[in-house]
Amino acid sequence: MTLVRTLLILFSLIVVSLSTLSPLVSEARAESSFTFAFAGDTGQYSGSFANSAASLQALPPGLTFFVDVGDISYNGTSNGFPATGNEVFWCNFVKTNIQPNLGPNFPWIQVVGNHEDGNSTFAKDGYIDAFTSPNCLPKPAGIGFIPSTAGCADASVYSGCYGREGYWDFPVGQPLARFIMVAGSEKIGNGTTAGYNYCPLSACNNLNFDKRWNWLKGVIDQAKAGGEWVIVFDHKPCLSPDLATSCEGNGTFNGHNPAAQMWNLFVSEGVDLVINGHAHLHARSKQLTCLGPTEPSSASLTSVVYSPSCVADDGSDNVYTRGKGVVNVIDGAFSQTDDQINFTRPATSYFATAMSARYSPTPSSHVCCLVNGSPTDMNSGIGFGEITVTADQLSYTWQMSLETRFIGSQSPTFSDTFVIRNDQPGQSSTLFGGIGGFLNENWIISIATAAALSIPVIILRIRIAGRKHRQPLP
Repeated sequence: MTLVRTLLILFSLIVVSLSTLSPLVSEARAESSFTFAFAGDTGQYSGSFANSAASLQALPPGLTFFVDVGDISYNGTSNGFPATGNEVFWCNFVKTNIQPNLGPNFPWIQVVGNHEDGNSTFAKDGYIDAFTSPNCLPKPAGIGFIPSTAGCADASVYSGCYGREGYWDFPVGQPLARFIMVAGSEKIGNGTTAGYNYCPLSACNNLNFDKRWNWLKGVIDQAKAGGEWVIVFDHKPCLSPDLATSCEGNGTFNGHNPAAQMWNLFVSEGVDLVINGHAHLHARSKQLTCLGPTEPSSASLTSVVYSPSCVADDGSDNVYTRGKGVVNVIDGAFSQTDDQINFTRPATSYFATAMSARYSPTPSSHVCCLVNGSPTDMNSGIGFGEITVTADQLSYTWQMSLETRFIGSQSPTFSDTFVIRNDQPGQSSTLFGGIGGFLNENWIISIATAAALSIPVIILRIRIAGRKHRQPLP
C-alpha cells in the first residue's frame, strides 16, 4: 500500500505542477503584444523624396518591424536614372531618416513590387535582390524568415526567396501571428519570366502555379491550426477603388485569372488580413467572403461585379469579427499623391473607407475620400498603416505623416481605425464541454491526468490477479 500511495501522490504532484505551468504559458501568450507598421510605394514618383522623408521620420519608436509592400524607391528609369545601381542610395536614405526614432538595427522588411521585379515593361527602378543585399537593407536576422518550399529559381544565392515568397511567425518562439509574403502576378528575374502566380491545377492547368498554390495553402492552414492570426503581404491588390488598378493575374490560364484564384484561397482558408500597395491611396475593405458572382478577369477595370452577398460585415462600426471573412487594406500613399477614387466603379462598393492624398481631385465629385460608402471631402495626406497584435485582436490605425490636401481648419481630417476581434469568450455552454476544451488545449495535462487516473485501476487489477493466483487449488 505504501508504494501505491507514493505513486498516487507523485502523479498528483505532476498534474498540479503542469496545471500551474500551462496557464502561465497561456497567460504569457495572451498578455503578449507588439506593433508593426507598413506601406507600399514608398519612394519618389508622383511624390518626392521630401514626402518619403516625412513618412520615414514619422515612424514612431516602439515599432517591432516595418514592411515595405513593394515599389520601393522609383529611383531608376522612372526618374531618368539607370535601371539598377541606385539601390544603396535608397537604403542609406531610409537608414538616415529612421535611425533617430528606431535605431541603427531596426528590422526593415521588403516585398517585391513591379517597379523592382526586373521585368517591368514601363519602368525599371532597381532590383529586389539589390535592395535586400548585405550592403543595403538585408533580411533581418531576428524575424525567423522561412523561405517558400516552392523555390525561387530566379533569386540570388544570398537573398533566396526573401523579398518574394515565404513567411515568418512572430514573436519567435510563441507566435501570435504568421506573416506571409507573396509576389502575386510578378515576373521577376532581370529579363527572365519567372511567374509568381498561385492557382490550383484544376483551374489554371499549370504545374508551377499549382506548386505555389499548395505551398501557400499549406502555410495558411498550418498557422490557422496553431491559432495564429494570418496576415498576407502582396504588392498588387485584386480589388481597388482607384482609377486604374485591376485584378492583375499575368493573363488568363485555362480560362482563369490566377490573381482571383489566389483571393479565393484567402477566403476559403480563413486569412484574416491582406495588405497591398500598388494603388497610390489608402483603402480599407468591408469584410468579404467572395469577389462577386463571376471571377474578375485579368487587367480589366470593369470585370469586378459587386454583390452584397459577398459582404459579411460592412465595417461601418470599425469592428470586424475574426473568421467571418477577409479584410483588405491598401496603403500605397506613403509618399504618393497622384491617385484618386473612382466612386462609380463597382469594385469601390467593396470598400468601407478610402482616401486620396491628391491636392485637387478631378473626378466629378471633386472630393478626396470615401467614408462608410459615401463620398466625403476633408483634409487628407500621405502616411502608413500601423497594427498592434494581441492574441485577441488586430488593431489598425492610419497614421498620417504629412497633410497634402488642406481645405480648411474647420474641416475634418481623414482618419481610419478598425479592429478584428476574436469571438467573445464562452466557447462551451456545458461543464463537460468546458473541461473537454481545456484538456484539448492543454494536452500535457490531459496525458498526465489520464496517467494518474489509470494508476488505481492498474493496481486494482494487479491485486485482483494476485488474489486469484494465491487461491488454493481444489
